[in-house]
Amino acid sequence: MSDQERWAWLREQTPVLRDYVYLNCGWSGPLSYPVVEAMRRRLDLELWHGPTTRTVMDDRQATTARLREASARMLGADADEIAITGNTTEGVNIAVNGLDLRAGDGIVTTTAEHGGGIVPAYFLRERRGCELRLVPLEAECSPGEVLERFDQAIDANTRLVLLSEITYSTGQLLPLAEISRLAHARGASVVVDGAQTAGHVPIDVHALGVDAYAVPSHKWLCGPDGLGMLYVRRERIAGFDPVKVSGRAAASYDFEGGFEPEREKVTKFEVSTTSGPVVAGTLAAVEQYLESGPVAVWDRVRDLNRAAEARFANIPGVAPASPCIDTTRSGLFLVTVGEEDPGRVAAYLQRDHRVVARAVRQYNAVRLSLHAYNTEADIERAATGIEQALSEGIPDDILAPVPGGAE
Repeated sequence: MSDQERWAWLREQTPVLRDYVYLNCGWSGPLSYPVVEAMRRRLDLELWHGPTTRTVMDDRQATTARLREASARMLGADADEIAITGNTTEGVNIAVNGLDLRAGDGIVTTTAEHGGGIVPAYFLRERRGCELRLVPLEAECSPGEVLERFDQAIDANTRLVLLSEITYSTGQLLPLAEISRLAHARGASVVVDGAQTAGHVPIDVHALGVDAYAVPSHKWLCGPDGLGMLYVRRERIAGFDPVKVSGRAAASYDFEGGFEPEREKVTKFEVSTTSGPVVAGTLAAVEQYLESGPVAVWDRVRDLNRAAEARFANIPGVAPASPCIDTTRSGLFLVTVGEEDPGRVAAYLQRDHRVVARAVRQYNAVRLSLHAYNTEADIERAATGIEQALSEGIPDDILAPVPGGAE
């Protein structure tokens, strides 16, 4: 199957695309038939056999093992370095709060982070007295400029560098391997918010050299909500303490006071029961992405980004707010729309043009998440809608969403 045939197949397998131009997988991706069917099969298994029969328990164990292995292939890791979590934010919290950070220790993050990354950093400052430095990032920054700013921010006092590989707010790809080398040379750990990367850009955590990397099921992978994966580099697992604990965090214990904590196994970060249908759906989503080919997907989304840049350049009053150079470009494309409120623009596009996008208020921009299943015709429909918003105005009954919703 050629790449174009694969993208057409993905469209056919994703029913929402028949009625909507869906450009919001950076928030939550659309489910496909294979993902939903995997979840249904698991639900049927539990329906007819109950959740704790041998048949169902064996299936749970096998499916979870397959998900761990498939996630490891996707991330360039080993299966025994992958913990199953609830989402990206939980994975980030496990990593940053599991480090032995104390008053005066330095933390470096950026001004382009999602709340799921920057707020845990703020809480380390509030709870432990850490010193926080914010690296300013703009969409037009080159990789060299980004690295120079991290070089200025990371010093011998820095113990943690917390950042996204692709920022949700500008859509820029950061030079993560170079930042990681710089941080490690100065004694800092590197924790990555990968909310915008899994299912989007090829990932090789071993080559990147990072210490922890958290990803979700529900965004670019187009899997179900409520699941994520956390990579922790094998040599660092013992150095991260679990922040929530259960029996898996114990190497042994008895009921007479005997206890030995688990240090070496990544499963010490997994607290309790995970939904079998969600595990099955996430596995199907990861396998669907791997079958599409990470490099092919990455090439496709950047081609669409270039097409969007060319189309929106012809609209007076519209300006790009995401990178326009190939070294930092991704599948996230952002534009400002004159003086219009981006939340109202996104709401108008959805109601009157069946185009699903979102606003990034930090940059007063509308964000289009361009996945491999999208087409140039999708871009045209979004552009036409924005042209109409500028020429005719947005109806008064279009209200912007209430700020503060989770992504």
